[in-house]
Amino acid sequence: MTRTTAPLPTPAAPAAAEGVSPLTPPDTLTRLTLLLLAALTIMSGATISPALPAMTVHFADHPNAALLVKLSLTIVGLAIAVSAPVGGLLVDRFGRRPVLLVSLLLYALGGASGLVAPSLDALLAGRVVLGLAVAGTMTAGGALVNDYFAGAARGRFLSQQASFTSFGGAVLLPLGGLLAGVGWRAPFGLYLVSLLLLPLVLRLPRGIPGPAQIDGPEDRPRWGTIGVIYVLALAYMAVFYLMPAQGPFLLKFLGASPASTGLLLGAFTLTAALTALGYSRFSGRFDHRRVAALGLLLLAAGWGVVAAGSSVAGVLPGLIVAGMGGGLALPNLNAWLAELTPRAWRGRIVAGMSSAIFLGQFLSPLLLAAPSDHPAQGFVWGALAIGGIGAALLALSMRGGSGLPTHSA
Repeated sequence: MTRTTAPLPTPAAPAAAEGVSPLTPPDTLTRLTLLLLAALTIMSGATISPALPAMTVHFADHPNAALLVKLSLTIVGLAIAVSAPVGGLLVDRFGRRPVLLVSLLLYALGGASGLVAPSLDALLAGRVVLGLAVAGTMTAGGALVNDYFAGAARGRFLSQQASFTSFGGAVLLPLGGLLAGVGWRAPFGLYLVSLLLLPLVLRLPRGIPGPAQIDGPEDRPRWGTIGVIYVLALAYMAVFYLMPAQGPFLLKFLGASPASTGLLLGAFTLTAALTALGYSRFSGRFDHRRVAALGLLLLAAGWGVVAAGSSVAGVLPGLIVAGMGGGLALPNLNAWLAELTPRAWRGRIVAGMSSAIFLGQFLSPLLLAAPSDHPAQGFVWGALAIGGIGAALLALSMRGGSGLPTHSA
């Protein structure tokens, strides 16, 4: 596929109504809209993470409560993984804005349902609705980024987006911890913030795709490399999500309060934010495979330190190192994928990435489960798994031209 760097039509032009990218970079308010939409993804699970131990106590009489409470965090990922491909088709068929508007309403409905859910089963149903909403916002928002940016500018914005999302987590996780100290239901009220984004989305161009485009051979997706990126994203998220899903239990085991847990999780995401922001200055200058490998190896090292920590203070260095790995790995994988994506396939390929990321999130507590008396065990297995994948990817990148392509031809 030939990389497109030429200017594209503005939103006011007829082509913009057909989902074609604008001539000039988007204005500040549009950039802010894209950043806020991305921030909703981390809110979907991590906001209630500090409340998980209290939820387990509240629903102690429910069969398998300990596992189901953890799944209340990650079942959102399963719903996204299953529904994102449909969302991608809708985004490419009907446009970005209609999908976003419906998704924001569902986000508030499903997310805030935990405020009143009378049972654990009802709470899980609301989390599934939230997952459907996140699939729509993530797919449509990702397609818009690919519409508005190209080349190095796209890589820089994706890194800035990852940084902004992590900054949001650094605020929301401590806030969720404070609210969890009031009551386990309180953090669910934060999901109503999605309603504030409706006016911003309404000002976006409708973006309905034009007639079906007949791609030439050079415009076909590189499915082999795209598949590898999907697998890397799934593995990364399964290991990265150890901290939101199982970290609160480990920190409670070490004596941390809900508020302290929120602060530590916030430090973790803040480190990822600063790393992603720093990497945005250099995006496009390095081999995507090597940057991804470095991120995965840092994540492995961080979880190794966390697993070995014998106190709350002892796990903090591991959180910082793992956060650095996250700040490198995911924005780099997204930028690598975007460079391989033809315009007509943007919604569907972004949807595939969403499915991979959130399937990894859902599988995290299942693949890397830890007994209550040894809550660090999952971090040990996660470090070994992602360290092996990172080392293999680094070795592959050293093979020069015989490795995976890092960008479109």
